[in-house]
Amino acid sequence: MKVIFLEDVPGAADAGEVKEVKNGFARNYLLPRGLAAPATPGQLQRIRAIEAAARQKRLQHSEEWGQVAEMIRGMEVPVEVRVGPNGRLFGSVTGRHIAERLTAATGRAIDHRQVLLGSAIHEPGDYPVSIRLYREVTAEVTVSVVPEGYEAARSEASDVEDDTAESEETAYDDYEEDDQSPDDDYAEDEDEPGDGITGEEEEP
Repeated sequence: MKVIFLEDVPGAADAGEVKEVKNGFARNYLLPRGLAAPATPGQLQRIRAIEAAARQKRLQHSEEWGQVAEMIRGMEVPVEVRVGPNGRLFGSVTGRHIAERLTAATGRAIDHRQVLLGSAIHEPGDYPVSIRLYREVTAEVTVSVVPEGYEAARSEASDVEDDTAESEETAYDDYEEDDQSPDDDYAEDEDEPGDGITGEEEEP
């Protein structure tokens, strides 16, 4: 079936393109979702309007996804997993796991197909992963695969360090308040009157 695409369909065509597609793809997917329409003379006259609307949508999507890219660029994405005695994972970390973590962190629905992982991860470690959010909008994150309980233990250790630093700072402040220089004591003694001795001889 020959159709004109009304919306961008990744992997198929951009809005305004006219293509021959399989009948099943057109009738079961493109037409019901309003992504394309039969390439009739009337629809073909709308090509310029369709293309102009598509350009505006692309610009808007690029701006929106660009903000998300700035948010996640360089982000460390921890993924806790069970690890066996041999150091390998029980199972693997896939693009779905990473997409779920990014969705939770950004509040934007990120699909696993936007995660350019390649192959699943089977061992703990840090892995650079590219995220293609929209067309040319990409960002790289670091996926940190760690054993279960690692993040909680690291958080507890950090809290202990903070408490220790705070205690040391408080103790230092108390010492500063209580500490008094011997020179200050001597200066105070000099200011006090003596035993009637002024350093001058009295006239007889």
